[in-house]
Amino acid sequence: MRPKKKILEFIQKAYEENESTESETEALSQEDRLSVQELFDGMSTGTARIIIEEEMDAQTGEEYNIDPLENKGRYYVARIVRPDGSAMRRLLVDKQTGEVQFAGR
Repeated sequence: MRPKKKILEFIQKAYEENESTESETEALSQEDRLSVQELFDGMSTGTARIIIEEEMDAQTGEEYNIDPLENKGRYYVARIVRPDGSAMRRLLVDKQTGEVQFAGR
């Protein structure tokens, strides 16, 4: 997932469409502005969970659970636990880039 790349592609496409059909001074529609804002806001907890699951599946063959995510500004903090409740590791997920960083237990 590369949100910055998607944002740039969206803006470029919108600019090209505006340039070919309207004057440059006319603004994007409200729907287009909301789409751009959603991209700048980052990801939802559902998307973060998917990213975490993909990362954990690639890193370990163990079964695990993901405790509820904590919203910490630009990051989601996830606590990964074994089925017996013991902690495996903590992860930080960057909302804007989708990058995962492993933190201490």
